[in-house]
Amino acid sequence: MSHPRELAFKGSAVAVTVPGLVLVAGALSVLDPLPVLVAAGAVVAVGAMVLRLDWAVLCYVAVEPFGDLLGSIHPSAVKGVGALLIVAWLLRLALEPRPVALRHPGVYATAALVLVVLASLAASGGNAGAGLGVAIRYLSYAAVLLVLVDTVRASGADGARLVRRAIAVFVVSCAAAGIVGLVGFVVNGGRAGGPLEDPNDFAFFLITALPFTLWLARTPGLAGRLYGLCGVVLVVATVATFSRGAMLGIGVMVVVALALGLLRPRTLLVGGVVIVLAVAIGWAAYPDVVDRSLDEKEHVAAANVDSRFTTWTMAAEMTAERPFLGQGPAGFQTEGPRFVPPTAVEVVQPDVAHQMYLDVAAELGLLGLGTFLAVIGYGVLGAVHARRNPLVRPAADAVLVATAGALVAASFLSEQYYLPVWLLAGLGIGLDPHHFIRKAGR
Repeated sequence: MSHPRELAFKGSAVAVTVPGLVLVAGALSVLDPLPVLVAAGAVVAVGAMVLRLDWAVLCYVAVEPFGDLLGSIHPSAVKGVGALLIVAWLLRLALEPRPVALRHPGVYATAALVLVVLASLAASGGNAGAGLGVAIRYLSYAAVLLVLVDTVRASGADGARLVRRAIAVFVVSCAAAGIVGLVGFVVNGGRAGGPLEDPNDFAFFLITALPFTLWLARTPGLAGRLYGLCGVVLVVATVATFSRGAMLGIGVMVVVALALGLLRPRTLLVGGVVIVLAVAIGWAAYPDVVDRSLDEKEHVAAANVDSRFTTWTMAAEMTAERPFLGQGPAGFQTEGPRFVPPTAVEVVQPDVAHQMYLDVAAELGLLGLGTFLAVIGYGVLGAVHARRNPLVRPAADAVLVATAGALVAASFLSEQYYLPVWLLAGLGIGLDPHHFIRKAGR
């Protein structure tokens, strides 16, 4: 037990320390105010995110399209926002006791995927440490999916409003990233990469945001026209990436959107004319940049086809060698040299297979691929169920259209390491009314 004199000393120390810190902060704000303002703003922002889960969700979906740019400022910038999102969720569960709204087959599939990732990591021995980083990436996105599902499903009627706000923020963020990419394309030429280094990954973000502009553009007034403008920016920026997989994904999305009624033929015609005019004006204004970029893309196109055929073959052989748990997270990078075919014209050691399904199968085995596809499948099924509700049907249709394009584009890209796939699955599962309908019928 502490002596009263000791307690008095501790109390006086605290009393002295707090005013002292205030005085130091005041002096620093006078001598060099900018760092103090930045630090104060950061503290306020972190506190707000932790106390308001919906703000944390919005902040996280806003920063993801700028991942590599923020990573150049601080390597853990985006990870820190993701960690704050999870902390905010746990704090909300502690302060507002309620049943966790995670009773859904899609959530069980996510949990199974997590177990497979951990089992594969253990079976591979960690792949010289590289596998731990990849495993953490899987686990972090799985956690984000769970937070999103619980937040939407536990919010009742407010869940639909949260989905709309989150999607609006994601669309605006991707459009802003598209503008950054277009500016870089004009200045530097080559392929538009924007705030993400790889133009293909950048294009994947852009096309997954595109279907939601069809929904948001129906907003009355100026806001609707601005969302329509965001859609034009997303398409033009995607064209500037020269990503063939992304362009094929857009083609599939157009077909699905027409079939679901999310896109009207007249809107397609008008939007197509605007986009063609925008591309033509850009080409006329910067002909040298566009011509040089086209020449560079044509020069590497054949080599890219050969390289991807090689990596796909390697991934298939890796899966055949260890069909259940695969080579382990990061196994394609660490074990890849053993599977380079002798007929390969050019020896390349990429980190990924550039094909999401083969990549997951090679590293996590058929068990991992099965659980991963189950997560996506339950997201699709949830969006199909949500179409019964007229209030959320446009959002559900946009999720279905975006997922269709994403699944096609991912046939040429390894996108399991990025937010869009997990965001679409989380939205579909979160909007699914099936559990609540069944519960009400008991």
